[in-house]
Amino acid sequence: MSEFFVTKLAAYTAPEVVELKNKDWVQYGVDNNYFNYIIDVNNNSTTCRAISIGISNMIYGKGLAAHDGDKRPEQYAQMMSLFKKSDLRKFINDYKVLGMAAFQLVYQDGKVKQVHHFPMETLRAEKCNDKGEIEGWYYSNNWENLKPTEKPERIPAFGFGKANGVEMYVLKPYEAGKYYYSSPDWSSAMPYAVLEDEIGDYLINDCINGFSGTKVVNFNNGVPDPEKMQAIKSDVLGKLTGSRGEKVIVAFNNNSESKTTIDDIPLNDAPQHYQYLADECFRKLIVGHRVTSPMLLGIREGNDGLGNNAEEIKNATQLFDNIVIRCFQDQVIECIDAILSVNDIALDLYFKTLKPIEFSDIDIVNEEIIEEETGYELSLKKIDGQEVYKTKEEAEAKALEQGCEGYHEHEEDGEIWYMPCESHDEIVDLKKPCTAGYEQYGMKIKDGKKVPNCIPIKMTEEETESVLGHLAESGEKMSDKYVYVDEINEEDDIDNEDWANYLIKEKKSTLSKVKGLLGLKDEIDSKKNGSSFSYLDSKNGLYKIRYTYARGSYKPSLSQRPFCRNMMNMASAGIVWRIEDIDKASREGVNRQLGHNRQAYDLFKFKGGIYCRHKWKKVLYRLESNTEPSENLGNYKKTRTIPKSYMKNPSGSKQAGIAPENMPNRGAYPK
Repeated sequence: MSEFFVTKLAAYTAPEVVELKNKDWVQYGVDNNYFNYIIDVNNNSTTCRAISIGISNMIYGKGLAAHDGDKRPEQYAQMMSLFKKSDLRKFINDYKVLGMAAFQLVYQDGKVKQVHHFPMETLRAEKCNDKGEIEGWYYSNNWENLKPTEKPERIPAFGFGKANGVEMYVLKPYEAGKYYYSSPDWSSAMPYAVLEDEIGDYLINDCINGFSGTKVVNFNNGVPDPEKMQAIKSDVLGKLTGSRGEKVIVAFNNNSESKTTIDDIPLNDAPQHYQYLADECFRKLIVGHRVTSPMLLGIREGNDGLGNNAEEIKNATQLFDNIVIRCFQDQVIECIDAILSVNDIALDLYFKTLKPIEFSDIDIVNEEIIEEETGYELSLKKIDGQEVYKTKEEAEAKALEQGCEGYHEHEEDGEIWYMPCESHDEIVDLKKPCTAGYEQYGMKIKDGKKVPNCIPIKMTEEETESVLGHLAESGEKMSDKYVYVDEINEEDDIDNEDWANYLIKEKKSTLSKVKGLLGLKDEIDSKKNGSSFSYLDSKNGLYKIRYTYARGSYKPSLSQRPFCRNMMNMASAGIVWRIEDIDKASREGVNRQLGHNRQAYDLFKFKGGIYCRHKWKKVLYRLESNTEPSENLGNYKKTRTIPKSYMKNPSGSKQAGIAPENMPNRGAYPK
């Protein structure tokens, strides 16, 4: 019987998620070490590692920022102090490579004081409770070799810790069939990353040894003992392999029957075979990571020069940013928002993009479709440095935004273009250091540069009445007796009463409890109780619902209409409105100059009119003396969902939470 050595090739297997009866945590992988397996696969694959690094850098971009940071400087400063750049970069890298990521939160008096990145590979989920919730995570720096006597450290999950302690926030996107752990988005391409690593090892071994499994040495004079076999094997390898292996072999044999033989193991077309496998791995990894063009990540494919790929990069950048990068960014921002909500911080967060500025202007036939798909507004045609439009209506609408009226025509190459304002001199005068509605008041330093300091122009009483009408006097700051609970987009399918009842519970005094036992009614003195009443408010005055004016689209705009500018200024000052106030202003014809044929229109549905970039947000307040946050609030901050009922929200609610810019026909009156 022949004696020979065989190396078994590794095969890819999906991880097993196992709940062991004698363990409080859930095992991930057969050896409970699947996270480290993913890290090794990613790091050992040249293509996979390059893609992961490139996408992680694009997700982080130039860092985290807030659209309303200048309006809420204290909240913005607190957010920046909590989320350090290095921690956020590590969190994003874990999320991309492992499909999950973790922040450790340090609490003091019920508020988050510190946020640190926590290595996801060191955590295992606790078995869920009866409600299906994961209440804790277990930590160990060596799960693979955990001894039976060792006890991993338990860390409460987000929302299950104490007012002074630590919690673990784990970002785990939903994946069908996965409850405790989520796979990375490139898991379907993982076998090809393993194969690419094997191909690399084989070629390196072939280069170093020069004898990579293509020949078999047979000794035909008997089978020696194992020790002798190992000695002969080492001697043969030392003589015949490596870059300095002997080219001439001298052998001594007793006779021809017992001579040593060397047989070939043929591998036809080996270079082409391995080139095909390497190319296939590259293609599958590109698809698995959803990369629209390898050049976006600095990966050059084939022998194409930069010139041949320039157009591809321009087109692929927008698509890749929207279908891959923004999805990652949105999920990370949702995680950060949930953590900040503990400290009552509500900022409009975004990541500064790495999109090359020279790729912003892309010549696409249907610009409106591209704007809808990418979120970027393509540059408009300009004449004499001023934007022009193909229709009179567009020019007139832009004129109202810029503070003038009408339009004037320009002819270029036989085509008529329409420019805002009745004369060319008028629009040129508008191109001053500050946009319409603002005036310069000295200079300021912004991003290290000296720029004009623009402040809002105060309107006269007559102008205020014309632009804002009833809204200028009906807006109010909530009484100190009522405290902020939550705010949602008006189009969210959540019933008002369910929303309030789920987040607020009545605080019962001893007297109230006695009255309840005696069957007496416990009433609040006045359902207004310090502020005006709306039919959306609770009948016993325990909660109130108001509306605030908010930004609904982030497409760039050169200026703001007087109506929107003043509404946003009041909203920033904490002014809110009842639904009745908004309806009354609509009936009065407030801002009718932007209505169809200058007619009154529904401000609740269409806000500032056609192309408006704002929306209404619904705000919930509770009566502090008679209520307290319910036990559901912590879970709601994470899921943003509540049980639904069949009661309806105010008419027009669906449109109220959508900026006209994002509506069909961009909010224009239907033809």
